Amino acid sequence: MIKFYFSESIKSITRAKLASFIAIISLSISILFIASSFALIFLSNKIENSWKSEIKINLFINDSVNSNQLSKVKASILEFKEVAEVKFISKQDAYKNFVEMTGEDFSKILDENPLPRSYTISFKNSINKNKINKIINSLQKIDGVNDVIYDYNLTFTILEYISSMRIVIFVLTVVFTLIAFYLLFSTSRLIISERMNQYNIMKLVGAKLSTIKIPLFITGLIFGIVSSSLCIVVFNLLYFLSKTFYPDIKFDNYLYLVNFAFVFLGLILGPIGIGFYTKKLSLKIDESSTKK
Repeated sequence: MIKFYFSESIKSITRAKLASFIAIISLSISILFIASSFALIFLSNKIENSWKSEIKINLFINDSVNSNQLSKVKASILEFKEVAEVKFISKQDAYKNFVEMTGEDFSKILDENPLPRSYTISFKNSINKNKINKIINSLQKIDGVNDVIYDYNLTFTILEYISSMRIVIFVLTVVFTLIAFYLLFSTSRLIISERMNQYNIMKLVGAKLSTIKIPLFITGLIFGIVSSSLCIVVFNLLYFLSKTFYPDIKFDNYLYLVNFAFVFLGLILGPIGIGFYTKKLSLKIDESSTKK
């Protein structure tokens, strides 16, 4: 019986070659976009967390502030729940950092170190532009703070761009998924209409509805397998080609996961797309096809 189901499915595909080809291509694009969406979420979250951890604010302290007041300033900073770490930079540390960065040693000219003490503040992943602006406004009001230096606008601009691209990918994913389902639906309708006389005969001789539906589901399964295989070939080819030009790309640990995602999506979307139309099938004889 299984051989019969597969035989009927193959016949259905070969009799509707163009529709089957279009359905496979559309389903492949849909699978690629869905997988890309999940990959984008994963990668964008990692990038966002990594970049947010690099956001720093430098709080410069007045030279007149004593050690007790310094402790109070630090305590005021730690009151913000978004703060992950506070690092104190002494005048001597500031001098060493200046020499390392510039290669210039001003101690040969100046008798005193003019660089101020400071606190370098790092933030948790929950930080955003609105929160950090409020924190800066509050920090500027702390007694003993001379200035607050920051440079995070470019970081948040890029993160906003990534979020916008994520939305675009989501929209394209939905569009191509709907197109794939529609083409699978149309392919099912074409296959069934071309073979309706045969189905009517099968109904008259007492065939079960499952005998008609199962080959159609197998057709959807074949569409899904072919589409996912096509996605795997295209993705792996592009990945290994990109590595030849950009050796620093390291995605090998996730390669098997992505390939599995392609197979999983193909096995799910293919039969579901075909299954939408098979719901209309019943054991009732289609008189319109017999009149033809």
